[in-house]
Amino acid sequence: MEEPESKAVSTILRWSQSAKRVVAGVLMAMMFLLVVIVTVEIVWAFVSSILLGTEHAAELFVMPEEQMIEILGLFLTVLIALELIETVEVYFRKHAIHVEIVVLVAIIALARKVIILDLSKYGPMVLLALAFLILALGATYFFVRKAAPTEE
Repeated sequence: MEEPESKAVSTILRWSQSAKRVVAGVLMAMMFLLVVIVTVEIVWAFVSSILLGTEHAAELFVMPEEQMIEILGLFLTVLIALELIETVEVYFRKHAIHVEIVVLVAIIALARKVIILDLSKYGPMVLLALAFLILALGATYFFVRKAAPTEE
C-alpha cells in the first residue's frame, strides 16, 4: 500500500513536471532549428555541387559536421538528465526505483557515446565491446518490458 504524498513532495513533483515540460519544449525548438539548418545546408550543398559544379560547397556550411555531432551529444546529455529526474520522481511517488527508466538512461547514454564516438581512434576490440553493450542493453530493455505488467 502506497503512503500518501506529503504536501512538500507534491509541490516538488508538480514543479518538476512543469520544469521538465519547459526544458523539453526548449530542446524541441532548438532541435527543430538544428534540423532546419542542416536541411538548408544539404540543399545548398546539392545545388552547389550538382547543379552549379562547385566542388567546395561543404566549406560554405554554417556549422561543420563535428560541431553538429557535438551539439547532438549535448542534447542527449540533457535527455539523460531528464530521465534521471524521472527516476527520482518515481522514487518519491512509489519509494522504488523503476528499472525500465534506469535501462532507458543507460541506452540514451550509450547512444550518446556512439553518436559522438570517433571510430578512427578506437580498435576493433573496443568497437566489439561497444556492440556487445548495445545488444545487452537492447535485450535487457526487451525483457524488462516483456516482464512488466500490462496497463489496461
